[in-house]
Amino acid sequence: MTEYEYSSMMDFLDKLVHTRTEAKDLTAERRIKQALERQPFSAYFLVQRAMTLEMALAAAQARIHELEGHPASPAPAPQTSQFLGAGAAVWGTGLDEPAPAKTHTAPATSQNAPNLTAEDKSIEFIANNARAIWIGIGLLGVLAVIFKR
Repeated sequence: MTEYEYSSMMDFLDKLVHTRTEAKDLTAERRIKQALERQPFSAYFLVQRAMTLEMALAAAQARIHELEGHPASPAPAPQTSQFLGAGAAVWGTGLDEPAPAKTHTAPATSQNAPNLTAEDKSIEFIANNARAIWIGIGLLGVLAVIFKR
């Protein structure tokens, strides 16, 4: 683990520990606990996945900022290790099944309408990445439940 990853992880865990909620779905909590009991490395995978998604979101936000006409000085990509490196982009490999294949879908609307406003580009980005965004939000909720114990 690099120093950057360690610092980022500690910040992430500190936020997680201090997150509070007044209400939660008891059915969802029960299902989450069942899944966590079945996978002994679930907390590790969830933190790894959530942090990887946060890094991707930060990169996307920087790109949106740039597309809005606010050029930023290029920040060097943080050095990553096995913890947040290429292996963190998938859920790992299953015992009985191969890791899911990565697919890339190019946004169709950008090619057809190159003069989109920044707002349209943002909406398009969210639409094209809705699944990853919802997974990230869900993982953060799961982590809040795990570490609230």
